[in-house]
Amino acid sequence: MSTRTDASRTPAFGPMAATSAEASLIVRVDTLVLADGTRIRLRPLGSGDRDGLATLFARLSPESRYRRFLSPKPALTPGELVYLTDIDRFRHEAIAAVDPRDASIIGVGRYVRFPDRPSVADVGFEVADELQGMGIGTALARHIVQHARANGVALLTAATLWDNRPARAILRRLGFRARASEGSVIELDLELDSPSATERHRGASGSEFDIRRQATGGDRPEGQAATPSSF
Repeated sequence: MSTRTDASRTPAFGPMAATSAEASLIVRVDTLVLADGTRIRLRPLGSGDRDGLATLFARLSPESRYRRFLSPKPALTPGELVYLTDIDRFRHEAIAAVDPRDASIIGVGRYVRFPDRPSVADVGFEVADELQGMGIGTALARHIVQHARANGVALLTAATLWDNRPARAILRRLGFRARASEGSVIELDLELDSPSATERHRGASGSEFDIRRQATGGDRPEGQAATPSSF
């Protein structure tokens, strides 16, 4: 799933301190058991993971990279690798899914706060192609939402392609609501300061369809292209 949490779209942030409670939360390492019995570790991503993140990016297909960055992305620059692993655990948080058999990073979820709106953060996720659809993205997404809530984020935003149905399904399950649409991209958000946000979302069936109608000017089926850039 693609969002605005890449280095090219998000500027540097000002200083902001984390509390001891937040610090204790981020060192937690969890285990995810996949349907085939494979155990995956979920742990904080850090500066020592630059090579591992570059390897994960190399495992992504061109389509997965496009979905993640909303544009063609043949490679990560050295500066982007630094940015994506320079995590302060408060303004910028990232969780890695790790295969303990070879210590390889197979997925990453993250949030980044907006510099001019520190109570709002954008989320993004990626999982190696051959391991997609196994629950890793959902687990990463849930962890990022939990960390964001614990760190005082009031609103999470996300952007993904209309044709990226797995990402949209994950976001819907977590309570994200469609907010806007432009071309092939749908924008969603999730209120974290309201315990009833998920319930309100569940009661808003058809909200994505309504957003699409506004963007296309008619009752166009979801699978039909609305603009030349749509998939």
